[in-house]
Amino acid sequence: MTAITSRQRVLMALRHEEADLVPVDLGGTRSSTGISAIVYNQLLQYLGYKGKARVFDVKQLLAEPDERIRRFWGCDVIGLHRLRPSLGLAITSWKDGSLMDGSSCEVPADFNPVLLADGSEGIRNADGIITAVRPQGSYYFEEIYHPLKGATSYSDIDQHEFPFLSAEEENYLANKARELYEQTDYAILGNTAVSIFEKGIKDFGYEDFLIRIYSDRELVLYYLEKLTSAYLKFLEGYLNAVGKYVQIFAFHDDLGMQNNTIISPTIYREVFKPYHQRLFHFVKEKKSDAYIFLHSCGSVYDLIPDLIEAGVDILNPVQLSAAKMDPANLKKEYGRHITFWGGGCSTQTTLTFGSIADVEKEVVTMLRIFGRGGGYIFAQDHNIQPGVSAEKIVAMVNAVQRNRSY
Repeated sequence: MTAITSRQRVLMALRHEEADLVPVDLGGTRSSTGISAIVYNQLLQYLGYKGKARVFDVKQLLAEPDERIRRFWGCDVIGLHRLRPSLGLAITSWKDGSLMDGSSCEVPADFNPVLLADGSEGIRNADGIITAVRPQGSYYFEEIYHPLKGATSYSDIDQHEFPFLSAEEENYLANKARELYEQTDYAILGNTAVSIFEKGIKDFGYEDFLIRIYSDRELVLYYLEKLTSAYLKFLEGYLNAVGKYVQIFAFHDDLGMQNNTIISPTIYREVFKPYHQRLFHFVKEKKSDAYIFLHSCGSVYDLIPDLIEAGVDILNPVQLSAAKMDPANLKKEYGRHITFWGGGCSTQTTLTFGSIADVEKEVVTMLRIFGRGGGYIFAQDHNIQPGVSAEKIVAMVNAVQRNRSY
């Protein structure tokens, strides 16, 4: 009997079929299945592997897993990252760097933070504007530049630079996607970096955008129309470049917080859902076998029917500790209609603060709840943060390997 490949295993799960094993992801997406470079170095040392983290996402301090770690983890997924996935820094050339704990790493060659007067580090864009800041003692850069903050007219929106796919990036994506498809048997997750709600927050600023949804709806809709048109053009080029190699297309829009949705279901339906539908349907019209992956943290239970109707096939990360995100209930109500990707162990609680026994118990429980009948990809429920011990990570991985058979 021919062995099932990782790609086949993932596709079977997405069709809600049971293969031989529950598929597993580490690092397929930078939004929730990644690992801190600091923790990655500690894991390498714990396992006796030589080498150091390659920090492909400087903003979140995420390491790109190498093949040894993917195999140790039992990975079935690999991520196709954008040319500049984080803070505008290309991931085609590298240089030596160091992490906050003093360990060595590699960083993008163009990573050249400037020291600011208060001791924090800043990132300047091509126009010399500080766009992101890492405060002293912090692990992460915070984006602080909102180009449409204070916009008052359609003219302000018209003059804004919307996302586009350059010829340089299109060529990079086509070559990288082909390489991953031909040289590995992983399922390929294309990280499009496309967002609607989140992009509005980044362009206007969090408070400004949320207020404008109510106080200046016409301007918001004008902006969203222009943004969606730009994304449709972007996606056409993106699909032309990678469509024959990529199976899963990841979109990112955090719509939940700890205890509820950020916006009401009514506002989602009136303002954002129509644009999600246009984008998701466009991808499926261009590639009928595409799977739409939506990253949305927090308590998004009340939005799940709308997300399914909009065209979402995969919901990530399944934040176990958020309100209404009970695993058994989610699987019972929506397990036939959507694939859950994540939720295997809570980074907010268990993996960070629990015992090894707690970690092992939660992993087994989640595999039993979510794994039955397919429709599940195992991953922790968010990026693994500094402070999580290598010992607990190994315990999580070993528990998965012992219990991932259907």
